[in-house]
Amino acid sequence: MALSQKEIEDLINSLIKKDETETKPQIAKPRLRVYDFKRPDKFSKDHLRGAQLLFDNFSRQLTSHFSALFRMAIHAGVSSVDQVTYEEFAKELTNPCCVGIVNWGQLPSNMLVSIGMRVVLPMLDRLCGGGGTSPGVNRSLTEIELAMSKRIAQSIVDIFRDTLREYRIDARDLVISAMEVNPLFVQQALPPNDMVLSVSVAIRFGSQTGTLQFCLPYTLLEPVLPAFSATRWFSRGRSAAEDKGDGDTVADALQEVEVPLSCRLGQAVLSVQDLLSLEAGDIIDLTTPKDGYATICVFGKPKFIAKIGRIGGRLAARIVGVAEDGEEDLVP
Repeated sequence: MALSQKEIEDLINSLIKKDETETKPQIAKPRLRVYDFKRPDKFSKDHLRGAQLLFDNFSRQLTSHFSALFRMAIHAGVSSVDQVTYEEFAKELTNPCCVGIVNWGQLPSNMLVSIGMRVVLPMLDRLCGGGGTSPGVNRSLTEIELAMSKRIAQSIVDIFRDTLREYRIDARDLVISAMEVNPLFVQQALPPNDMVLSVSVAIRFGSQTGTLQFCLPYTLLEPVLPAFSATRWFSRGRSAAEDKGDGDTVADALQEVEVPLSCRLGQAVLSVQDLLSLEAGDIIDLTTPKDGYATICVFGKPKFIAKIGRIGGRLAARIVGVAEDGEEDLVP
């Protein structure tokens, strides 16, 4: 089959374009990551891992405490640790709900503890002498039940406080300030776009299962956020015996450190003219009398008062007291 002149030219042009395409360097397109300014990443992955470790320990203590308190089989375990907006956290609350508002000392915000209705009602039933079964009706809490649920929430907060102490985080002032059963009131606690650390702890209370949720706002954790670093916790994971051994080693090393020590017999005030006219053999009168006290200085600062004397043929100072701040010499 014979090709026409036009077909031959088109074939040659297509081959030329193909060669140019193959030899032309390929420019890699930059990979863009979508960033949502409504959901800024406030907590790093290290902080999330640290929170996971902390709440794992908290769950173990909660299991032990609640099993003894309610005298039945209870198990708690962390199901999720994530950073979300407060609006997303509040939308997950049921109506009615059982939410404790927690004050953390002088920190600028509040922590929230939400106990699922599927477990709080069996807990209240157990505390009132029942078998710890669910009534099967999702109802609001009465005034008496609300007061009892506040005690349960406070016990949860106390366990959380003890867990924080184990990781050297000061949480002495964790107190339940109020309990809320209406999620509409809870939604007004924080701005909807504020980022929070949301931690869900799954609880199995006998035959019932439910969720215990923690809401820790970034504004609350910001002053103590470095303490949530998992790297910091692993670096501190040493036994008390090792720490004590290191302390003894440091103490032994400090025993060999040389400290400058001086003894001031007294002081005098001279004019510049008198100072420039001093010659060998001149005598300077000191403010301290002959039977007065001298001052022992460490690193140039007065630390002790002493009496001056002799031991054999050498001058000596006997410490008789501790010098007060700013004290240079004393008169008996």
